[in-house]
Amino acid sequence: MEWLDKSGIVGYILAGISIVTLGIFLERLFVIHRERLRVRKGAGIMARIATLIADNTHLGRHRLEDLVTYAADEEMESLGSGVGLLRLAYSVSPLLGLLGTVLGMIEAFKEVAMLGGAVKPAVLASGIWVALLTTAEGLIVAIIAFLMYHFLQFQIVRVGKMVEKNAEYSILGVKNGTAEPQQEG
Repeated sequence: MEWLDKSGIVGYILAGISIVTLGIFLERLFVIHRERLRVRKGAGIMARIATLIADNTHLGRHRLEDLVTYAADEEMESLGSGVGLLRLAYSVSPLLGLLGTVLGMIEAFKEVAMLGGAVKPAVLASGIWVALLTTAEGLIVAIIAFLMYHFLQFQIVRVGKMVEKNAEYSILGVKNGTAEPQQEG
């Protein structure tokens, strides 16, 4: 807590960003995991895709595949809702850290100027230490947000591939005279 107090308003903003980032990560992780389990059971996104296929069996195979691809893309976009905020967090956090450093350096040199130019190494070092603290905080938040973002993107792609595979099986099943989607084992 002492470090957060020393890093000032920028440190508090970075702490807020890290809390929001963690909240988004945990919520999306839960949603994606739940959807992956649903897809395996033929529910959730797969149930909507299976209904779409069953309702449009009159279309040619290529048109049906295009329709399913479009619907699956919309579902994947919905599944990734909010993940872009993690990308924003990892882009902005280092800049905020740098801003904190610049503000801290300004404060350190202001204190040196107030001492009449007599530079006391302890005063200068203390100001620089506090200034660099926000850079470290910004980088920590950015690195963690970067890893969270890419992990969630990987999980979304995994679900998308499961949906794509199961949809292909369903379309082939429709064309073979059955409307039952086949599930992934």
